[in-house]
Amino acid sequence: MKLNSILLCLASIIFLPSCLLATDSLNVEQDSIDFKLNDSTITIVKHVFGKDSIRFLSVHDDENTGVSAALEFMKEHGGSLVELQYGNERNIKFNLKSSVDKCIFDPNGMFTDTGAYRTLDKHARVTPEAVKAIRSLGEKVLETYNYDSLGYVITLHNNTEGLYSIRYYLPGKMMDTAASKVHINPRLDIDDFVFVTEPYFFDYLKKKNVNVVLQSPDAPNDGSLSVYAAMQGVPYVNIEVQDGHVKQHRELIDIVAEMMKEFLKKP
Repeated sequence: MKLNSILLCLASIIFLPSCLLATDSLNVEQDSIDFKLNDSTITIVKHVFGKDSIRFLSVHDDENTGVSAALEFMKEHGGSLVELQYGNERNIKFNLKSSVDKCIFDPNGMFTDTGAYRTLDKHARVTPEAVKAIRSLGEKVLETYNYDSLGYVITLHNNTEGLYSIRYYLPGKMMDTAASKVHINPRLDIDDFVFVTEPYFFDYLKKKNVNVVLQSPDAPNDGSLSVYAAMQGVPYVNIEVQDGHVKQHRELIDIVAEMMKEFLKKP
């Protein structure tokens, strides 16, 4: 290679855009914990990009759109993500030591005793032993996520078109008892919305004309993290979009990230 060509290559490296240098300089770490439910293993994976300034949680292993959007965001801005990996399925299955019968549960129902009982009973069979087992997983997930250090919870969920949307929370609909307020922007996909527990969050997102639901103080105890967070007085945000809507999920993450900055400045 000629000297001029070598100098040109070196110059192009030296003058890389500062945004790329900032992204490349992030310290990226990944850690994992294998949690045993008798014969099944649930891996709790934590990704950390640079400063752990914003934190996301994904509990359903088949909902990868939110994970992709969060990883994209963190590569640019830093943050962390805790996700559960157990076979790219929605529900978790395991055998009790005392039985060969399968126990099946939705991991978003494992955060309260009542919810753990209900999700086991809905999907297969329920015993005190099984309730105790999945509650211990829920506690381990919360310990790994460590919301106490930041004072809030942000989860990522994905849905399937036609099976679940913000309209489910309108008066007279299937999940209306879980909501106290609903704002719908008719220009947005009804499958892409944010579910919150704080009136401040609802008002902020409504002003941004984002589809948003405010959880009712009397929401049924289904064991979900939103219900658990409300019981603990912890502000909660769920960014929910249709599977495959990575762009929309990323856009909502950006809005929520700015919202959290404003919220944390409050006296």
